[in-house]
Amino acid sequence: MSKASPQVLGKLYEERRVALTQKELNAVLLSHERYLTRLGGGVRACLKHARLDGLNLACRNLAEADFSDASLVGANVSGSNLERASLYCADLRNCNLQSARLPRADLRGASFGGARLAFAVLDGADLRAATMMYVGPGGISVISRDKSKGGPSVDFSNCSLKSASFGNAKLDGANFSGALLQGATFKGARLTNVVFKGAVLTGVNLKELAVPAAALEGCVTDAAPLSPEALDALRGKLDAHQRWIETGGAEGAPATVDGADLRPLRDLLVGRPLAGLSARNTVAIGLDFSTGQFQAAKFDGADLRDVDFSGADLRGICLRDTRLAHARFDKANLGHLRLANGTLLAPDLTGADAQADQFFGAILDNTAAALGLAVPQREQETVLL
Repeated sequence: MSKASPQVLGKLYEERRVALTQKELNAVLLSHERYLTRLGGGVRACLKHARLDGLNLACRNLAEADFSDASLVGANVSGSNLERASLYCADLRNCNLQSARLPRADLRGASFGGARLAFAVLDGADLRAATMMYVGPGGISVISRDKSKGGPSVDFSNCSLKSASFGNAKLDGANFSGALLQGATFKGARLTNVVFKGAVLTGVNLKELAVPAAALEGCVTDAAPLSPEALDALRGKLDAHQRWIETGGAEGAPATVDGADLRPLRDLLVGRPLAGLSARNTVAIGLDFSTGQFQAAKFDGADLRDVDFSGADLRGICLRDTRLAHARFDKANLGHLRLANGTLLAPDLTGADAQADQFFGAILDNTAAALGLAVPQREQETVLL
């Protein structure tokens, strides 16, 4: 194999960041979106080494775009899709990545100091430490990408980070409160002053974390297996509940599973009619309730993070004070339930920890705010093309 010439290496590695205007960036992003939709005339966005500080990339489809070594300090990338994008050694300090989607993105060596990532999805992302090499007239030089050192800590609170790789990452002071970290790996990571309060750590090797017990306050770990007796008792409750529904109350009895960890019951819950179920303060993280029947069910105070309610009948459901980060409601029916006496029972989302955009694909008789969900007023940014 022939070696690349110094001139070629120079083109590959010697480039310094070139600042783009918002207008120039918009043209690149529009072309990239055309490339993704195969409309013709589009080109994959290659923004290696680009300086995009403070620019607006919000609510864009940036899947597979290349931002290697780009500077996005203070940029707004909230709500954008960056699936499988390359942000290798990118500078994301103070970047707004809230609600952005970055599954399987290459984030090795990226600098996250002060970045906002609440409710972002980074499932399967690679966040290991990395370095970038430049070849110049003076020879090879290695550029440190640990830009967050000494700066503000990165906030991963409420992020979805399932199967993310943090091997050898420097995470001093990082906040993982409420994050979904199922199957994440932390081998060799530096986790000083890190907080995991309320995070989901199922499938995580806790020995890799090596953090004080106080840092793991309220964390959800692997579910304890149920004894055969406990499993039979719960199965009996669910069977009786199903008979109660099918016979219009003539047989069986409504089930109450308040305070239970429902994760070991995964197979028992799928496909059952569970209208009127009392499941207050339960743990059901990651369960598949899609197409289920939960009319007038009571989930007050339950942990329903990452639950799939797609296509489910949720008319009149009570979700007061529930944890719903990353729960899915696409085509779920959250309309009013007409009771036998003719009155209408509306779903109750009062105090629920959720984002309004989680309900965009749901069937609603009222807005999420009218159902009790606290919806903050956000400044709406428009992108002029």
